[in-house]
Amino acid sequence: MHAPQPVVVDQAAIDWDLWGHADLADESRIRWKLLLAGERTDTVGIVTGIAEIPPGARLPLHHHEPEETYYVVSGHGQIEIGDRTTEVGPGCAVYIPPNASHAFQCVGTEPLVFVFTFPRDRFDQIVYCLDL
Repeated sequence: MHAPQPVVVDQAAIDWDLWGHADLADESRIRWKLLLAGERTDTVGIVTGIAEIPPGARLPLHHHEPEETYYVVSGHGQIEIGDRTTEVGPGCAVYIPPNASHAFQCVGTEPLVFVFTFPRDRFDQIVYCLDL
């Protein structure tokens, strides 16, 4: 196995991804770009992307095995983690523990844009479990 090399990614050069699952696509209308992930870059141990939730839309309640972080770039939202709901805006960082149920909703008039990170090699290693 070779050592990973430095990588610089310009998000403008990457197309937006959408949910492949019809129920998620209808409910959340979220889109994202994988910036650093083994599927696309020569990186290990980290998956980083940028996501956008339009006004009034919501990333539905779900959980997954690895912990996750969010960093809010712009917009305003409500993050629900377990039984706690918190208002967030630009500059807020969020830590989501492993297997914690969480949802994220845009409550402002502009899209909620945030950076997400997982401690995994590839995005396809994260299994989303809906808590409907």
